[in-house]
Amino acid sequence: MYMKKLLFFLFWALAVTATAQEVAEDAIPATDEKPWKTKMEIGLNFNQSFFTENWNAGGVSSFAFGTLIKGNAHYTKGNLSWTNDLQLQYGIQKNKGQSQRKLNDLIFVDSKVGYRFTEQLDAFGAVSFMSQFAEGYKFGTDSNGIETRTTLSNFLSPGYLTEAVGIRYQPVPYFWARLGVLAMRQTFVMDNNLYLVLPENYGVPVGKNIKNDIGFQLMADFDKNLAENLNLKLRYISFGEYADFSNTNQRVDLVLTAKITKYINTNFTAVMLYDRNQDKAVQWSETLALGLLFIL
Repeated sequence: MYMKKLLFFLFWALAVTATAQEVAEDAIPATDEKPWKTKMEIGLNFNQSFFTENWNAGGVSSFAFGTLIKGNAHYTKGNLSWTNDLQLQYGIQKNKGQSQRKLNDLIFVDSKVGYRFTEQLDAFGAVSFMSQFAEGYKFGTDSNGIETRTTLSNFLSPGYLTEAVGIRYQPVPYFWARLGVLAMRQTFVMDNNLYLVLPENYGVPVGKNIKNDIGFQLMADFDKNLAENLNLKLRYISFGEYADFSNTNQRVDLVLTAKITKYINTNFTAVMLYDRNQDKAVQWSETLALGLLFIL
């Protein structure tokens, strides 16, 4: 099921990029500056290790696979702009003697319409969506030493849809920050089985699948080539409820990509998440991988 979801989002992203590029090329004369700027990066990462049964130094045979897709389509005409960002991540790891585990899992889509009234300030309206492709588990063992797993998350469980209007500040091309002074967020938990294992259930009341909140959204993005073959992308997102300022969640995503050759790269991804509807402590994850990178 998760592979079908991954392929659907991949084909959708490619279609959006191709359509935007076609419109830009056909709708205006070749001598004019094209209003559309599009870019897509597709990364495939692999990691494999093998040990024979008599390898006395120790070790566990394993295989890991991951994919990272980043897409951007930006339209500008006069003071009007329309920006669409896409980030998809999915990775799995299989160690000998264990069931399959996820390395990372993310669906992020953001679409913003802005109107520039100074060189650095825009008024904007934006919609963003965040979720994951596949089930997430907590693993353990029973009294007989047999592996157990408990579902903690799934596609649209949770899922977050946020609409915001406010001001965006962009002092340089590679950095911007925007404050949604009026934001509405819908939290989805469509897997009803999670009520049995997660009492707080991502903040959605027991017996319901959607929770609506009104508050503010702060988002910032840094995307810059630190060197000729080294790119750093940082994204910060927070949402706070006006009814309860203490219930403000924060998330930081980092992707550091180093190109070794035209198609071979290594990338480091890390996530910091604080959401008291999930856990009272800060959550961390990181992945380092070597693989292929294609730029469209």
